[in-house]
Amino acid sequence: MRATQAVLASIFTLLTGPGQAQEVIEISDRGGLHAAYVVPVPEAGRVDVQLIVMSGTHDDPDPSGTAHLTEHLAAISADATILKTPRARDINASVSPVSTVFTNSGMPSDIDTLMQLSRAVLDRPVLPDGYAETEIDILTRETMMRERQSPFRWVRRMALQSLYETPRGRANSVIADLPNLSLDKAYAFHAAHYVPANTVLIISGEITPKAAADQVARVFGDTVVSTRPDEPWLAHKPDPQRRAVERVTSDRLSRDMVMLAKFVDFKDHPTSIDMQGMFFISTSILNDRLSKRLYQEEPRILNLNIDWHFAPNADLEMLIVFDLMPGFSVDEAHQVLNEALDTLLDDPILARDIQLARESEIVSAHDQARVPSQFLWFLKNVAADGFPPITPTTFARTLRDTTDEDVIYFIESAMAPSATAVVLAEAEG
Repeated sequence: MRATQAVLASIFTLLTGPGQAQEVIEISDRGGLHAAYVVPVPEAGRVDVQLIVMSGTHDDPDPSGTAHLTEHLAAISADATILKTPRARDINASVSPVSTVFTNSGMPSDIDTLMQLSRAVLDRPVLPDGYAETEIDILTRETMMRERQSPFRWVRRMALQSLYETPRGRANSVIADLPNLSLDKAYAFHAAHYVPANTVLIISGEITPKAAADQVARVFGDTVVSTRPDEPWLAHKPDPQRRAVERVTSDRLSRDMVMLAKFVDFKDHPTSIDMQGMFFISTSILNDRLSKRLYQEEPRILNLNIDWHFAPNADLEMLIVFDLMPGFSVDEAHQVLNEALDTLLDDPILARDIQLARESEIVSAHDQARVPSQFLWFLKNVAADGFPPITPTTFARTLRDTTDEDVIYFIESAMAPSATAVVLAEAEG
């Protein structure tokens, strides 16, 4: 499901405090942009412009890391063009598997500059001679630093490559591909993906709807209607019968580790936007149960991390990783993990379990409206998938309207047998 152009504004209401209302308003006069929205926040004392390119690392060509390099080049080029100095500030962008987000923030009086900085992202990167080449070195050091800080990134890549049986798309080989990063490939990626039809704009803060609409028409009104690039990774699903187990021993690890990647295909749902309530309530319940079984009741597990990724076409990934205490073998840990997953639903999901999870998620949604950085994340979350932004109150209403039957359906589907890949990683020495 994708947001469609509309002549009339779409308005959603949320409350961030007593008596204070906010609206998400769709802007119809937006040139060739996929969508544009304004979220007025009276007396905020700031304004934020988020430009979302709906392509990320899942869209990487060969080599992996191209989307990340393109993010650097586009952000720095925008600063060089508008502020007349490359790297005039810290990079104001981030890349995720499905999107690249450029955020420009300032005082309400800065709106002209913020809009121009956002618009410049869509222009082919232009940097001083030799500057772009040095950005490859910077990105390489940044990537290697993150790798050293979080060894599980390496094991996670192995698990995803094993699950999907490829180093591309939903998996990657970013470290191995670092020597192959190319400016030409980054510029080609920019030309293919940084197009108006693949871009969403969200203006939020102390600005009126008319002022925001005028800004969008003035700055983006001349962008041409184009076609969104294909997303072949969405169609790439693992073999439902795959049950892969891989072993690795390395001195890169300080402790033995177990990683599981699981894929769930909700075939009856072509889009995830109507499943957001199910997703958040269900994963809250599953996280609590998994944490109890794999951490609170298992003293041999040192730490536990559980991640869920819900694609716009309703494909679900569950990632579980944990370090082991000395003396607890990876084979024993693998058996404990399997037993936990196999018996997780032996105790039925009760109505009070669902209600507690629902209330917790509603409180969390409203809390995010009170912190600027979290509010920006909330707005861009589903917008990065091409859907209209969801505000905290809209989401709270979705959570309330999600039935117990919906939650049980989601949980049972998520925990049913499906494609998995496990990595049993042992520290050398």
